[in-house]
Amino acid sequence: MWGWVFFLLTFALLFYLYFLKRELRKLKEEVHNLPTRASFGSRLSLDFREKTLLELVDELNLMINVFEDKNRQAKQMEENVKLSIAGLSHDLRTPLTSINGYVQLLHATNDETRRKHYVAIIEQSVKRLIEMTEHFYDLARMETNQKEIVLTSISLSNLVEEIFLSFYEQLEEKKIELQFPEEIKDRKIITDKLMTTRVLHNIVQNILRYAKNTVIISYDMEKDFLVLRIKNDIKRDSKVAIEKVFMRFYTEVSSRTNTEASGLGLYLSKKLVEKMNGKMEAELQDNWFILKMYFPINGIQP
Repeated sequence: MWGWVFFLLTFALLFYLYFLKRELRKLKEEVHNLPTRASFGSRLSLDFREKTLLELVDELNLMINVFEDKNRQAKQMEENVKLSIAGLSHDLRTPLTSINGYVQLLHATNDETRRKHYVAIIEQSVKRLIEMTEHFYDLARMETNQKEIVLTSISLSNLVEEIFLSFYEQLEEKKIELQFPEEIKDRKIITDKLMTTRVLHNIVQNILRYAKNTVIISYDMEKDFLVLRIKNDIKRDSKVAIEKVFMRFYTEVSSRTNTEASGLGLYLSKKLVEKMNGKMEAELQDNWFILKMYFPINGIQP
């Protein structure tokens, strides 16, 4: 009697070990083929329903998910780098050509009035070059996750006023009137001050290029966000494609003959605001271009 019991137990154990070994061989083969299969959404599976093995397969499949996500991010980053290089070479060529041309004219003339005029144009082109390279540098750091954030509590209204008034002379020269709200309930936001300053600089520079003569600044509260609304009237001949304003390298001039803009200002600003747990939106209302920036007051995710 006990002999038969021992025989049956031994047979069951050998049967179990046989299927276990077979599944392990199958699992080993699937893992070996992962590098060529994972990018197509393949996942490991088992026919043998053993709890420990099933848990192992689940863990391995989670690793595959992470691998595929990293692979997609790497490919997207590679594509972004290619676009950045193409955009950089295109956008830098125009001011560099301008500088070279006016340097030649500068050497060829002795007229002091013309020389001053040429020097002023060269200085303006150099400023554009510096702005573009700063944009590309920030963009590169953003897309390679090298731009760290330091979240602190700051007064948004004070920072906005400080940044806009630092451009007072340029705004006056363009005959652009600034309108701040008469009463402000000073609410603190949780943000990176340097990044927020960068965003506001980009927006003011965008206003200097495209605004007609009025900029209106206002604030609202929406749930756990302080909303900064900046609206400016636009010139009658402006051709703003509102659905494209946050796209990389988009400028108002579709032929990209706008030599004063890299097309990265608003794209980069939106990325920076999102990195600080906020969000940024744009809309057109009649002849008004409106930017809305949502900054968290409690450091929460949107």
